[in-house]
Amino acid sequence: MDLFDHQLIPVRLTGERQSQIAFWPNWLDNDRADSLLSQAINHIDWRSDVIRIAGKTIPIPRLQQWFGAPKTSYTYSNIRLQAVAFPDWIEQLREQVEVQSGERFNRALVNYYRDGSDSVDWHADDEAELGFEPLVASLSLGAERVFQLRHNLTQERLDISLPHGSLLLMGPGIQTYWQHRIAKTKKVDQPRVNFTFRYMAQ
Repeated sequence: MDLFDHQLIPVRLTGERQSQIAFWPNWLDNDRADSLLSQAINHIDWRSDVIRIAGKTIPIPRLQQWFGAPKTSYTYSNIRLQAVAFPDWIEQLREQVEVQSGERFNRALVNYYRDGSDSVDWHADDEAELGFEPLVASLSLGAERVFQLRHNLTQERLDISLPHGSLLLMGPGIQTYWQHRIAKTKKVDQPRVNFTFRYMAQ
């Protein structure tokens, strides 16, 4: 685990205020990242959810699962995810992300992009239950995909390639002033799993 080799990327929120993205492109070595990718794909009980757009029911273009305290849930885009208790291997990963980032996390949304046709559209992780200016730590495993950010007012764009085993921490205010996505691509035919760790008070 690479504790020191990281980049701090300044991100403008408003004319007077900035935040940062902390990025560890080589946080996990290849053997550990390979093992976690295989374990995630084969042992997480993946959900296939749907959303309603313009009166039509459409499968979301990825699989997912929500981990946290039992009997709690998380809702976004009218999808309610009942929490699954952290298995020991994800709990260990959560603790390591906390040590690396110096932040506290007690929930994780895990997404499985089966190939480049799976994606997530522009959004922000700004649901009220995540609290004021939530921090999000994102661990990427598998195929390298481009993480795109877009400023809500200026439409400024920022692209970050997320390699296998990388860790990215979005700082305060980024969910308020920016949206992000993983776009579809025909250049990728391999799977990617993304752990996004968050904190919820309840």
